[in-house]
Amino acid sequence: MKIFYSMDEASQWQASQGCVVTIGNFDGVHMGHQQVLAELKGHALMQRGLSVVVTFEPHPRAVLFPDEAHRRLVDSQEKLRLLAQAQVDAVLVLPFNRTFAALSAEQFMREMHQALHFSHIHVGYDFAFGQGREGHVSTLRPLGDQLDFTVSEAAAFEMLGAVVSSSRIRSAIEAADFELGKRLLGRDYSMTGTVIHGAKRGRTIGFPTANIDVENLTHPPVGIYAIEANFLIENGDIERQFHGAAYLGYRPTFNGRTLMLESHLFDCELDLYDQRLHVSFVQRIREDRAFTGADDLACQIAKDCQRAREILAKA
Repeated sequence: MKIFYSMDEASQWQASQGCVVTIGNFDGVHMGHQQVLAELKGHALMQRGLSVVVTFEPHPRAVLFPDEAHRRLVDSQEKLRLLAQAQVDAVLVLPFNRTFAALSAEQFMREMHQALHFSHIHVGYDFAFGQGREGHVSTLRPLGDQLDFTVSEAAAFEMLGAVVSSSRIRSAIEAADFELGKRLLGRDYSMTGTVIHGAKRGRTIGFPTANIDVENLTHPPVGIYAIEANFLIENGDIERQFHGAAYLGYRPTFNGRTLMLESHLFDCELDLYDQRLHVSFVQRIREDRAFTGADDLACQIAKDCQRAREILAKA
């Protein structure tokens, strides 16, 4: 999968077969998104062209409504990995800022067409674009007549009695309903990030952890969880999976202020720093609470790990 980070860069791509595009945020690349992507690839096959996803970073709400912006289901790296798994041919990641947001719907679409020369655009049922979200499918069709591209619209994708959406999945995760999250995502819900160096307190009490900063990600209630975790070995070819127990919270025992996910992986002695770690939540073990000191904390962690092993043995 090719990745471009500007319209100029994309315009230099020699797509001799032409292309078919879709546009959206694709936060979570959930079942509804996967339906749109499957249809996109079908249109590309019929037109003997390439499938191209156009998306944005950061999420537009983070720019336009920073005080109201919701946490994301996945970070930018994970979104690209999931789009690659969907086997689209290319992704154009457009930097979203207020200047970009001020483009009219027609101006944006004309610039997009000049860069990609797409022959068809396939959009979601709730697609809107341009300044103030003024553009819709009804805007696209006359533009298509002018610029020589066709337009199609995906139907809303429903599961379990309602439309699948990123906001619905956020609500499920925030309620720790991992089974519903899994069904709507089409995969286990996981928090993904790069393992960073922490204070290394866990190592000093016998429970080293792999820590990722999840401050900007949708998350279940803080507490202790039985988890499954996996990552790619350095050459990117081999995936390793471990069971473990994870702490999600602000570390009140140590007056922490940043939301962290700290995973103790059972029977793992590998150096995980700078690895991309995927942590899947299986079951909540207990709530978060402060302890009087490191000894009390270590005693409780040992109990948590034993409980996690019991849960995971039955999973």
